[in-house]
Amino acid sequence: MAAAAGASDYRQQIWTQLQARDKREQQYHALIASNQRLAQQLANYKKAKLSSQKQPSNVTHLEQQIQQLKEERADMYKVQSENAQRLVLMNDKLRTMENTEAQHTQSFNAATLENKKLVEKCALQAEQLRQKDGAIQVLQDELSAIQLEITTIEEKNRNLIKENQQLVQRWMEKMNQEADKMNEATAFYESALRMQAQSPKKPRPTSIASTSSIGKDYATSSQQQRKRITSIILPHRPFRTLTNTHDGDLFCIQASKTGSFFATGSEDRRIKLYDSATLTSSTLSGALQSITSLDFSADDEFLAATSTDCSVRVWNLSTRRLAHTLTGHIGKVFAARFVPADVSRVVTGSHDRTLKVWDLNKGWCMRTIFSFSSCNDVAVLDPDGHTLVSGHLDNTLRLWDTKSGNGIKDMQGLHRGQITSVAVSPDGSTVLTNSRDNTLKLIDIRMYEVVHTFRAPSYQNGVNWSRASFSPDGCYVAAGGKDGTIHLWNTSNMQLERVLQGFHKSIVCGVAWHALGTEMYTADMGNKTVCVWDTSIEQKANSYVLK
Repeated sequence: MAAAAGASDYRQQIWTQLQARDKREQQYHALIASNQRLAQQLANYKKAKLSSQKQPSNVTHLEQQIQQLKEERADMYKVQSENAQRLVLMNDKLRTMENTEAQHTQSFNAATLENKKLVEKCALQAEQLRQKDGAIQVLQDELSAIQLEITTIEEKNRNLIKENQQLVQRWMEKMNQEADKMNEATAFYESALRMQAQSPKKPRPTSIASTSSIGKDYATSSQQQRKRITSIILPHRPFRTLTNTHDGDLFCIQASKTGSFFATGSEDRRIKLYDSATLTSSTLSGALQSITSLDFSADDEFLAATSTDCSVRVWNLSTRRLAHTLTGHIGKVFAARFVPADVSRVVTGSHDRTLKVWDLNKGWCMRTIFSFSSCNDVAVLDPDGHTLVSGHLDNTLRLWDTKSGNGIKDMQGLHRGQITSVAVSPDGSTVLTNSRDNTLKLIDIRMYEVVHTFRAPSYQNGVNWSRASFSPDGCYVAAGGKDGTIHLWNTSNMQLERVLQGFHKSIVCGVAWHALGTEMYTADMGNKTVCVWDTSIEQKANSYVLK
């Protein structure tokens, strides 16, 4: 028992020692593992060191680059901080600049608007300046004309003073001669009385001498008025309508003196000559610019046309060829008239403030008459062409003596606008004027008085060369309006008889009558339309349109 107990104690002691040994030995396991790791790291380090010793320059270079990169990084941090500060400052400055730019933009817009207003004002002032320059030029021209007229009047005044002195001298001489004769008669009578007193008285039969005054009776027979060829019936619609007569605006229309033709002139520089019976047309060319007025000679042998090229052209109607070109005006020519009794003489009026009388046989100007204002129309008052009447831009109607070239009468203040046409009545006693003040005036040319003023609420004169006219019997006055209407007034009762509307679509520039009064011709500008109106007693067939 004791041996068995001693053996178990021994085994327990051995087991305890083995456990203590294991415990001691296991304490160095971690140290050994760590040592092994250190040995391995040392081997790796030695190996790395060996390789680094083989390439010492690369390491140095890399270390330098690392150092440079560190310095650059430090600089970049510094620059970054500076840039951040600058960014803050720049943002502040940007906001300030944006505010300033907004103010400048607003100021620029205001300045642009002001500049636009100033430019418009400058353009307006430039236009006003041009107009004033034109007005100054007109005034200077009128001043020159007035000075020329004053010089002429002064010369006439001197001649009149001289003539007056001569007349006074002649009158004094005549009075002295009559006084001498009276003295001689008185002396003879006194001597006869003395001789009768000294002689003895003898009775003698009383004889009665009857003195009979023989007077001649002068019968003042008034000239017969022109016999009316036919009565005129005012139409309601055109008998025929001619459309698209020209390529340009239609400016004038005129009928021949015999009634065989009527003609139109246009902006296209051409004249259309129509046969009144068949309405067939032929074209007369040769003008360089727009045709402004037309007139036929009394025998329908020639047709005269004025133009804005400052010339007058005359065509021979039998050959349809240009016969004469009259040059001499320096402004646009707006009127030409043949002298009724002499087809070789033509009278023209121009915007150069002159009227000219031309001799077609010689082809030159016989006389130039200077006026104070541009001439829009002219008419011949007598068959021989010795007296002219002209309508002017300054609202004045003037009468002229073509023999002397002097003015007979200036009728100022007739209209409030420029006179666009002048027409003489068939009996030659009155003159019809048309004006831009939308009135027509009938003037007694013998008394220089306005007989009547024709006006209507619907009548407006549309152009500066709008032509009004008398009917061939003088019973009616016709004029075209701005809105395409034709107004007809009765010259007997001075009433508006009829307004023809709806057939012309633009400004009516002229009205002309057939010589027999059987037809009336009207023309408008924009639509280039000519209307033929039946004014005869026997009304013709239904109307139709010719294109």
